[in-house]
Amino acid sequence: MQWTQEQEKVIQSRNRNLLVSAAAGSGKTAVLVERIVRMVTEGPDLVDLDRLLVMTFTNAAAAEMRERIGKAIRKKLSEEKENKRLRLQAALVPHAQIQTIDSFCLSLIRSHYAGLDIDPAFRVGDEGELTLLQADVMGELFEDKYQEASPEFVRFVETYGGGKTDQGIEEAVAQVYQFSVSHPWPEKWIARCRQEFLTAENGSSREEGIGENPGEDFKESAWMQFLLRDVQMQMKEFAGQMDQAIRICEEPDGPAGYLPNLLSERDMLDRIGRAGNFDELQAGLQSLSFGRLSPARKKDIDPAKKEQITAIRDRIKKAAAKCRDQYGTLTEDEIRESMAGCAPAVEELLNLAEEFRNRYQQAKKERNLVDFADLEHYALEVLYEEGKPSAEAERLSRKYQEILVDEYQDSNQVQETLIAALSRERYGEPDVFMVGDMKQSIYRFRQARPELFLEKYKSYSTEDSLFQKIELQKNFRSRPQVLESVNAVFYKIMGSSLGGIDYTKEAALYPGGQFPPLPAAQNNGTELLVVNTGREELAGLDEEARDYTNREIEVKLAVEKIRQLTDPETGLMIWDKEEECYRRARYGDVVILLRSISGWAELFVNGLMNEGIPAYAQSQSGYFDTTEIETMLSLLAVIDNPIQDIPLAAVMRSPILGMTDQELAWMMALYKRHAKKDQDRGIYGAWQFWLRERPWEANPEFEEIGRKLQKLSGLLAHFRQLSAILPIHQLLEQIYQETGYYAWVSAMPSGETRQANLDLLIEKAAAYESTSYQGLFHFIRYIEKLKKVDTDFGEAAMAGGEERTVRIMSIHKSKGLEFPIVILAGMGKKFNKKDAYSRLLIDPDLGVAADYVDLDSRLKMPTLKKQVLKRKLELEGMGEELRVLYVAMTRAREKLVMTAADPYLETKLERWGLFVDTSGAFRRKTSLPEGTLPFTYLSSAASYLDWILMAMPENAGILSCCQIPAAEFLSGSLIKEAERRLSAEELLAAGEEREKDEEYSRQMDEILHYQYPYQADISLYAMMSVSELKRQSQEEEWAGAVHLYQESAEAGSGEPESAETEFAEQESGEPGATEEKPAFYGGGAARGTAYHRMLQHLSFARCRSFGQVTEEMDKLVQEGKVSAKERKLTDSRVLWEFFRSPLGRRMTEAEEKGLLKKETQFMVGIPAREMDMGDSDELVLVQGMIDAYVKEEDGLLLVDYKTDQAESGEELLERYRIQIRYYARALEQLTGEKVKEAVLYSLRFQKEFSVEGPW
Repeated sequence: MQWTQEQEKVIQSRNRNLLVSAAAGSGKTAVLVERIVRMVTEGPDLVDLDRLLVMTFTNAAAAEMRERIGKAIRKKLSEEKENKRLRLQAALVPHAQIQTIDSFCLSLIRSHYAGLDIDPAFRVGDEGELTLLQADVMGELFEDKYQEASPEFVRFVETYGGGKTDQGIEEAVAQVYQFSVSHPWPEKWIARCRQEFLTAENGSSREEGIGENPGEDFKESAWMQFLLRDVQMQMKEFAGQMDQAIRICEEPDGPAGYLPNLLSERDMLDRIGRAGNFDELQAGLQSLSFGRLSPARKKDIDPAKKEQITAIRDRIKKAAAKCRDQYGTLTEDEIRESMAGCAPAVEELLNLAEEFRNRYQQAKKERNLVDFADLEHYALEVLYEEGKPSAEAERLSRKYQEILVDEYQDSNQVQETLIAALSRERYGEPDVFMVGDMKQSIYRFRQARPELFLEKYKSYSTEDSLFQKIELQKNFRSRPQVLESVNAVFYKIMGSSLGGIDYTKEAALYPGGQFPPLPAAQNNGTELLVVNTGREELAGLDEEARDYTNREIEVKLAVEKIRQLTDPETGLMIWDKEEECYRRARYGDVVILLRSISGWAELFVNGLMNEGIPAYAQSQSGYFDTTEIETMLSLLAVIDNPIQDIPLAAVMRSPILGMTDQELAWMMALYKRHAKKDQDRGIYGAWQFWLRERPWEANPEFEEIGRKLQKLSGLLAHFRQLSAILPIHQLLEQIYQETGYYAWVSAMPSGETRQANLDLLIEKAAAYESTSYQGLFHFIRYIEKLKKVDTDFGEAAMAGGEERTVRIMSIHKSKGLEFPIVILAGMGKKFNKKDAYSRLLIDPDLGVAADYVDLDSRLKMPTLKKQVLKRKLELEGMGEELRVLYVAMTRAREKLVMTAADPYLETKLERWGLFVDTSGAFRRKTSLPEGTLPFTYLSSAASYLDWILMAMPENAGILSCCQIPAAEFLSGSLIKEAERRLSAEELLAAGEEREKDEEYSRQMDEILHYQYPYQADISLYAMMSVSELKRQSQEEEWAGAVHLYQESAEAGSGEPESAETEFAEQESGEPGATEEKPAFYGGGAARGTAYHRMLQHLSFARCRSFGQVTEEMDKLVQEGKVSAKERKLTDSRVLWEFFRSPLGRRMTEAEEKGLLKKETQFMVGIPAREMDMGDSDELVLVQGMIDAYVKEEDGLLLVDYKTDQAESGEELLERYRIQIRYYARALEQLTGEKVKEAVLYSLRFQKEFSVEGPW
C-alpha cells in the first residue's frame, strides 16, 4: 500500500508522546495497524507484540485490530517462512493486549483482587440488573430519609422537589453520583463541590484541606474564571463585528457620520473584554450603553450600507444587553447571599449522593457485582498509592514499551489518570500514542472529555519532538464533491468558540481516494431539499394534506429521492469497489441518518415499505414500544396481577383473545349499568362481573364475548400455575406455543423482525434469571424500571438482505461507517437543550449550581453560578451538535442529500440573508464574510438547518439548496395515492348498472375462470430457514438432547473423565450415574445454543489445556459474551475433548492463520426445483447460520456442531444430511469456492462424522 507522507511519519515515529489528529476517512485504523506491525517486525528497536498495550473504544474494534495485525504478520511470514522472529510474533497475536480499557482494568483487578476489598468470584453486572439495583437503592435511601425527616432533608425536598413524585430530585442525586464516578477520586470531587458552598455560607472554609482550593472566594472560583473568559470572548467578537461596521463607514459611499458613535462603542466593548476580575467586569457591564447614532445625511451615501450598519449594530446591542442581563445585574453581596441561601440544600444533595454511592457499593458487594465505573476505580487503587504511582504501576511502566490509545477524543478523566500511571512520561520517556479526531467527539453524554484531546492538540508541536502532533487530512472515503460541501459548511460554522477546534486548512478534508471519471452529465453534488410547510403554503390544500406532519412529509420526500436515485434507467451511477465498475444505485446503497431514531424510524420504515421500498431501522431503542413486546409484557403483568386496566385491555384487544372495540364497549356498558358504588368499576371488575353473572346465557348476542372472557380466565389461571414452577424464559416459550402468538406475528409486516424481538425477550428473560433478582414479579418490575430510566434493549437485528434494503439508523450508530448514498433527514429538528434547564445543574469542572429559593416568600431566582453553568452546558451541547453534524455529513461516499420540512422557512431565509429564485433555489442577498461566522450567529441556531442556511456557499455546484413548495409536493403525492384506490361510493354506484351490462358480464366470467399460469409457485415460501427445510423431511429431536456432563466439585483440576465413561454412567443407571434433570428443563435446544455460543466466542488458540478451556469459558461470562446460565449448561470437559480431537487441532491451526470463520450468516436464492419443491424455477430465499468453516488450499471444510441424542452416528447423519446439503450449497454461493469436505461434530459422541456430497 502506498502511504502518504503524513501517514508514513505516523508509522515511523518512535519514543515520544504522539497525538494523531485523524480526519474522517483518513485510514487511521490501517495506519495504526501498520505502525504496530512495523514496531514488532522491522527496525533496530524491535518490540515484542505482548509488550504493547493497545486500548480501543469497543470490543469490535479490538477484535478487528487483532485480526488485521495477525493477518499482516502472517502475510510477512508466508514470504519469509524461516523467520523465527515472525513466527514468535504470530504466536503472540492471540495473547497481545489489544482490548478496551474496561477489559484491561478487569484483567488487572483479577490478578490483584487480594489487595482490594472485593470477592474473587465477582462478576460484571448486567446493565439491566445494575439499573434496577440503583433504583432499589435510591428508593430505599429516600424512604429512610423520609422516615428520619431531618430538617436538612425536608428543606431540600421543599426547595427542589416538584410534582407528585421525587423523580426530579432522585435524578439529581443520580447525576451527582455519575459525575463523581467519572472523576478519578469521587470523594474528592464531592468534597470540592461541598467546600465551595461551605465557603459561601460561612465566609471562610470550615474544613481546611478539602478540595483543590480550600477557602477560596467565589471571585477566584473556576466558574468565575469561565464567566470572565466567556465575556472576553463575546466582547472580542462584538468588537470585531463593530470593526466591520466601521470599515463600511469608511468606504466612499459609506455613512461616515456614524463613525464617532461606532468608534466610541468599539472602545467600550474592548474595555469590557479586557476585564481581568469580577469587579472590573461588573463595572464594565453596568456601564454598557449604546446611544443614538448621529445623523448621516450626505446625498451620496448608499442606503443599503446604512441599513447594513444598522443591522450589525442592532445585533451587537441585543447580544451585549443579554450578556449584561445574564452576568452584570447582581451585586457582590447579592451573589454571596444567594449562594449562601442555597448552600444547605446543595450540601444535602451532595450528602445524599455520597450516601447513595456508599449504599450502592454495599449492595453490589453483597451480590458480588461490579459495574464499569468500579472496574476503572479498582484499577486506580491498584495503580496508585497515596496519590502516587504504585509498585505495580512501576512494573507495568517497565513492561509496556508503548501505550496506544484509539479514539482518544472519547477518553475521560479516569482513563487519562490510568494511562498516566502506566506511562513512563514521569521519567522523561513519553511513550503514549494517541489517535482520534476532536471533530468527531460525540459522546459527551457518556462523560467523554474532548478537552483532553484539545489540550494536547494546542500544546503539542508539529515539529519532531517528544510531544508531537501529526495531522492526517486526506480522506480516502468520499468523492471530492462530498468533501467540498463539508469543507464549505464547516469553514463557516466550526470554530474554537463552538465545536472546540478551528476548522482551518489544517483541519479541512482533502481528497485521497481514487475514483474513475464520472459518467457524463452526472451530478454528485451535495443537495439540501427543504419542504416549506408554512401556513400560507398549506392554505390551498385539502384537509387530508394539511394533516400531514413535518416528519411524514420528510418520509414522502425521501421516497421520491430514493426512487430518483435508484431508477434502473436514470438512477445515480456509483463505483462498485468489488466489481470495479460503475453501476446504477440500488436500495442497499442508501442509508437514512437521523439525529434521533425515536419517533422517526417507524415512520420512515412504514412509509418506505408502503411505497414498495424495503426498509429496515437499525435501532438501539424502541424495543419496548413494538406491538409484540408490549403485548407480551402486558400478558406477563396480568398473569402476575390482573387488576391492571391498561395491560388487561391490551391483552383483551390482542390477537391472543381477539376482542373488538365494540365487544369491550358492550362489556363495560353492561357492567356499569349493574355495578354498585363500592365495586371496582374498571375492566377487571367488568370481567369478573361477566364471569359471575354469565349474561350470555340470557342474551345469545353476548355469546362471543362470554366465550372470549372465559378463555382469558382459563389462560391466566393456567399460566399463573406455570409461572410458579417455570423460569420466565420457559414460561414465555409456553405462552408463544400455546397461544399461537409467535406464529401470528410472522404474518404481520416485518414478521421476521417481530419474531426475532420475541426471541430476544426470551434471551433477556434467561439473562435476567442469572442476576440477583428472581421471579415474575421482579421481572415485570425490572422491565418497568428499565423503561422509566430509558434503558432499552434495541430491536432485534436481522442479518442479511442489506444489499436490497434501505437502512435507517442514528448518526451515533453510523460513526466509523461509510455508505454510498446518505440521506441526512430531520435537519429541521430542534436541538435538545433540556440538560441546561434543570432546577439543579451539574458540571464536572464547575460543580453544582442551583436556584435560590426563599421558601417563606416562595421567591425563586437563578444564582449567578447557575447562569454560568447554564451557559457552559448550552455551549458544550451545541458544540457537540456541531460535531454530530460533521460525523453525519462525512459518512457519504458518493452522494449526500440533506432534507428538512420547516414551517418557518421564510423567516429563516430572511434571517440568514437568503431568498428563493424562480427555480426554487436559494440565493444569497449579500456575500458571506471571510472566516468563521460570528459566534452570535452560530449560537443562535436552533437546528442543523439553521447552520446549513447561514453557511450556504454562493456556488450551488458545491451545495445545491432549494425549496420544495408543500402544496405542489403534497398534491402530487395525494394524486398518486388516489390513483391506487377507488372509493367505496364509486364501487357501490356502479353495481346496479353493471349487473345488466353483457360486456361487463363477459369480462367478469373471464376473470372468474382465469387459470393462473404460475399456480405451482403459489405454495412456495418466499424465504425459508434451513431448519424449516430439514423439518419438512423429518422432525428434529431436540427434546432428546442429552444432558451433557454435570460438572462436579472436583472438575476444577486434573484431567477430566473420559466421554465414554461419563455417558455410560448417564445411560446405564448404575451407581454414579446422574439422574439430575437438565438445568434448562425441556431445553435441549437451549443447551445446544449454549455450546454453540461457547464455540463461537472461545479463542481456540487459548484452549491448549483443560485448565485453559475452563478459564476461558469463565472469562466469557465475565466479559458478558455468554450468560451465567449458558455457562452452567456447558461443560469444559466436553469442549476439551473437542479441542484435542483431530478436527479441533485442525481448526485451531486454521484460526492462528486467520483461516477459520465462525457463525457465518447467509441468505441465498435456490431454484425451487433444486429443492424438491416442484418444477418451478422461482427462487426461494434460504437463510441460516453456518457454525464454522475453514479455508484450505484445495477448498473449504464445513463444520457443524450437534448436541442431539441419537442411537448412532449413522442416525445423526441421516437426520442432518439435508441441512448440511443446504449449508454447503450456500457456502459455495457466498465464497465462490468449492466445499471439499463437510463434517458433523457430535459433542455427545465426541466424534466427527463426514457428510458425503454432492451438494
